[in-house]
Amino acid sequence: MFTAPSPTRTALGGTAILMACACGAATNSAKLVALSGLGATTRAVHPIFVAIAAGLIITGLWRTMASAGRLALGAFGLLALAAAITPPTVMTQSAMPWSPVQLVGAGLYILAAGFLGYAFFNAFPSPKPSASAGAIGGAALATGCGCCMVTGAVAGMAATAGADPTFVQPSTVLHYTGLAMVAVGLFWLGGWRAAIWVPLAALLIDAGPKALKLTGDWLVAGVNLRFIPSYLITVAGGGVLMFGFATAHRLAAVRTREAPWAPAGREPSMGQALEG
Repeated sequence: MFTAPSPTRTALGGTAILMACACGAATNSAKLVALSGLGATTRAVHPIFVAIAAGLIITGLWRTMASAGRLALGAFGLLALAAAITPPTVMTQSAMPWSPVQLVGAGLYILAAGFLGYAFFNAFPSPKPSASAGAIGGAALATGCGCCMVTGAVAGMAATAGADPTFVQPSTVLHYTGLAMVAVGLFWLGGWRAAIWVPLAALLIDAGPKALKLTGDWLVAGVNLRFIPSYLITVAGGGVLMFGFATAHRLAAVRTREAPWAPAGREPSMGQALEG
């Protein structure tokens, strides 16, 4: 990934940030801002993390293929509307079941994920479109956690439909279902050398923050600064997952003996980017 052309690296890096749960980071960041005397809430800070990811993804995709960049721009517009209707603050067991309006917001999260996934699908075509589509769909489901983004939206919809919120809302089932879909898709696309990055990413995302908890709380003025390395570890796990995607594309191109496709002859494919 580090040798990839800048647009590919930018888009994948933004995706790693987008997939990471920023709930805890947003809450503690708001507390830090409040220490300076400025009013800040989790609902106000959380979109900043999403905006950083959006900027990177849109820039990377636009420089790869303008139409994909426009799709991504539209996806994040839908995501902003979804967050306004159904913010992460209502993605809790105590706030469920949701109202019809909140369900509309949840649906917009899923629609936004579909647009963004299609943007990546177009920007980085693969020799095995079905495998890529399945892996991208799994990544979309694993984006966020039970308290934010697509995973939280699906969990809220399931709980409102009658599922046990104590089962779906913590997001473990949905998150690992999504990662399993990614693993299957990447295996189909590039074999075990691509799929192996999925459990490694899952281990980093899940075990990393838990390991940090063993160090105790890093309290400064009532704020637990442990959230900083915990969040960065989660983002790193997303980066490992994106490396798996890039590896799968490269191996698929080699297996089928097809030169990786380049949009309008300007940018290498995600897979070829690894060879740069």
